[in-house]
Amino acid sequence: MLSGFLWSSIERLSVQVVQFILGVIMARILLPNEYGTIGLLAVFIAFLTILVDSGFAKALIQKQNRTQADLSTIFFFNVLISIVCYVLLWFGAPFIANFYKIPLLVSLTRVLGLSILLNAFFAIPSVILTINFDFKTIAKINLVAVICSGIIGIIFAYKGAGVWALVIQTLVRSVFTVILMWLHIKWKPDFMFSKGSLKTMFGFGSKYVLSALMAMMVSNISTLFIAKLTSTKQLGYYTRGTQFADIVASSFSSVLASVLLPGLSTLQNERDKLVSMTRSIIKATALLTTPILVGMALIAKPLIQLLLTDKWLPAVPIMQIICIARAITIVASVNINLLYALGRTDLTLKQDYLKILVRLTFLALAFKYGIVYIALAELASTSVHFFINCYSPGKILRYGAIRQIFDLLPIIFISALMAGCIYISMIYIHSNLFKILIASITGFVVYVGGLQVFRVPEFGFLIGKVRSMANR
Repeated sequence: MLSGFLWSSIERLSVQVVQFILGVIMARILLPNEYGTIGLLAVFIAFLTILVDSGFAKALIQKQNRTQADLSTIFFFNVLISIVCYVLLWFGAPFIANFYKIPLLVSLTRVLGLSILLNAFFAIPSVILTINFDFKTIAKINLVAVICSGIIGIIFAYKGAGVWALVIQTLVRSVFTVILMWLHIKWKPDFMFSKGSLKTMFGFGSKYVLSALMAMMVSNISTLFIAKLTSTKQLGYYTRGTQFADIVASSFSSVLASVLLPGLSTLQNERDKLVSMTRSIIKATALLTTPILVGMALIAKPLIQLLLTDKWLPAVPIMQIICIARAITIVASVNINLLYALGRTDLTLKQDYLKILVRLTFLALAFKYGIVYIALAELASTSVHFFINCYSPGKILRYGAIRQIFDLLPIIFISALMAGCIYISMIYIHSNLFKILIASITGFVVYVGGLQVFRVPEFGFLIGKVRSMANR
């Protein structure tokens, strides 16, 4: 499974790098308030997308003896629910626009909402590829869809389409994904609907969807209120600041979700192996993501100035804070996937109730001070969430927060040493490009050197796997 994790990580990151480059070009053309408007709508679309899935995709992956009836039933269920959700969004669009006092949101919401319908058609094909551990095909499909939609979005942005360029980009990506998914799988749904299949997976799926909705609310509640209490321009800065860190976070989170659930589910009755595999995944995840996010936090200002121009400078402190927050979130998410693999969605739901209370408390204290303090509230709540996420695995498997932190101490120490060296290396350099280059080289040399000196075993394993993949 670690081999699958590594391959999926490399493939997924390649998709995110392309998306990042295309996003930079779009950000140089478009304005902060245009990004803020789409960032706001993206939250509503994400909520409804979770409802469309209803947790049954995860239930299919977790289930050991899935049948054709299961797959066909969930496929048609997803399509039906997507239609219902789109109708609700269509009639709800005027209320969203009135709440935020942005008339354009009516038409934007109704058009962007079409992605909900499109996404329902590739949910099951994606599940089938995931069950077969065919992450390479998933990554290729995503890469083609990202490139094609990105190019089309950039063309429309240059033509002066403004915020509509982002809407078109989103829809085109969904269209390409649907087409390519169906071209790559041989499965076809039978025209049947089994109440028995739906009932069998409802227990896991219903708890998962509630947990996912709560998690989504925890992660995006600040977005909903920034636009209301400040402006879409401030939300644009906040969204752009978080997107740099989210490129890394979403890449690894999606890899963890797709690899860990099917992989750990096979070990759900072998607790010692389950703990051993979880420890290895947590350390490998931190080893890969922590230096990237810490390094990004340190080069935030020259990176934004160089890539996005000075008009995006208010996003710098947001990026720095969120990078550190996401480093914690990625490691903490392993614990959530572990509970999913054990079928304990009831525990993740209980945790989410507590996490949203923590998030609301910190946000309530931060909102009146602006977006930087909102980002700090995100970091504070994320730190608390780590301990909440670790509580149940600690009780069930005796592998809780303290043991996980202890396992990560060498990586934390080496990353801190790397951060100090990067900071010193940039002090007397004035060129933004050279700051980024010198910081990257310094960080890489110090971090890799530190891993070798402290003989972190996961580093040797990952190097071995990379060499093995290169020789194929």
